[in-house]
Amino acid sequence: MTTPELLPERARELLQGAIDIHVHASPDPYTVRRLDALALAREANELGMAGLVLKSHEYPTQPLAWAVGQAVPGIRVWGGVALDHGVGGLNPEAVRVSLGMGARLVWMPTFDAAHWRSHRQVADARGDGISVLDGHEKLLPVCHEILDLIREHDAVLASGHLSTPETLALLWQARRRGIRCVVTHASFWIPLEAQQQLAALGVLIEQCAIAITERAGRAQPFAEIAAQVRAVGPAHVILATDFGQADNPNPPLGFGQWIERFLDAGFSADEVRRMVQANPRALVE
Repeated sequence: MTTPELLPERARELLQGAIDIHVHASPDPYTVRRLDALALAREANELGMAGLVLKSHEYPTQPLAWAVGQAVPGIRVWGGVALDHGVGGLNPEAVRVSLGMGARLVWMPTFDAAHWRSHRQVADARGDGISVLDGHEKLLPVCHEILDLIREHDAVLASGHLSTPETLALLWQARRRGIRCVVTHASFWIPLEAQQQLAALGVLIEQCAIAITERAGRAQPFAEIAAQVRAVGPAHVILATDFGQADNPNPPLGFGQWIERFLDAGFSADEVRRMVQANPRALVE
C-alpha cells in the first residue's frame, strides 16, 4: 500500500481532494498493470484523493468504475470509452452504450489512431490506423454523430492520440456544441501555439507525469512541460498521471510526486490546487 510519508507534506496536502482524470489499472488484455482497479481506488482514498477516471485502450471502463465506486465509497470513480478497434473504432453505438451507463469521458482513438501508429512506427493486425478526417481534411460524418451523443449526455470529449490538425478540427466543432473538452497529454506532440488556441476556446490542456518517463517514447525534460503550463496558464491546465504501468510508481504516489515537481518549479500552491482539484472537477462533475 502507498505510505503517505513517502510524499512531502505540501504535496500530501494538495493531493487531498485531487482528481486524476487519466489512470490505468488491471484487468488489461495486453499488458501488466501496477494495480488492479480496486486496489488503486483504495490507495487513492487513503491519500484523500477525491476521484479517479479509469482509462482502458481496449474496453469501456464504466462498469468497472461503477463497481469499484460501490466498494470504495470514500472516492468517486468515473469511467469512459476510448474509440479504438476493441470497441469498433469510431462507433456511435459504443459511445451511446457507455454514456447510457454513466461514463464521463469519450477518448478519440489512442493506440489505434493513425497518428499514433505513424508516430510510434507500429502496425497492428487488428485494423488500419483510425483518423477522424477524410481525404479533404474534413471531419468524418460519424464524428458529428459522436459529438452529438456526447453533448446529449453532457459528457466530456478527450482528444486521445490524434494529430494536431485532427485535434484542432474536432475540438473546434465540439466547442461549437458547448462540449467540455480536454487535450490528452498535450506535451506529447501538440505544439504550444495550438495548446494556446485551444485554451482560448475553453478547452482544458492535460499534462501527464508519464511524459517525463521513458514510457512516453522519450523522456521529456520537465522544464519543457513546466514552460508550456506557464505559457498556457494554470487556469487552463489539468495535471494528471497516465500511470498504471508496472514500471512506474503507484498512480496516487506518482500523482503526489508530480504535484511536488510543480511546487519545486515555483508554481504556487493555489496554482497547483487549481490544476489538480478545481479544473478536473469542473471537467468531470
